[in-house]
Amino acid sequence: MKKLTLKETQAPYEVALDDTSEVVILERNGEPVAAIVPIAEYQAFQSWRQAELRRQTQSEEESAIEREHAAFEKMLPELLQKYEGRVVAIYQGEVVAVGDDEAVVWKQTRQRLGPLPIYVQTVEALPRIVNMPYRHVVH
Repeated sequence: MKKLTLKETQAPYEVALDDTSEVVILERNGEPVAAIVPIAEYQAFQSWRQAELRRQTQSEEESAIEREHAAFEKMLPELLQKYEGRVVAIYQGEVVAVGDDEAVVWKQTRQRLGPLPIYVQTVEALPRIVNMPYRHVVH
């Protein structure tokens, strides 16, 4: 790694490097303030940063959907009384749309609210699950 110290702040500078695979650190008053890196390394960093932002956004959206699903589960007894068999859209713990088709309700809600994390589900009673003991046949 090369170090380059710039002392004259009013003049435009050009930095020419013989070896383009090396990182150059720019310092001001002995403190590093910038780095000159090969363009391939910079482009790889930009790609990584964009992918990281997409992962972070996706994670935040998944968390929001999980919160809306939890709100749906909590509201289910009340929803069964009002909307059994219908489709509801939940946003911020509130019913924001009701209809008969999940795709239509989702599309209408997106058009009205924009690209926000919403939870769309048909309101139906959960099936009763009974664990039956099994018999082990011995010959």
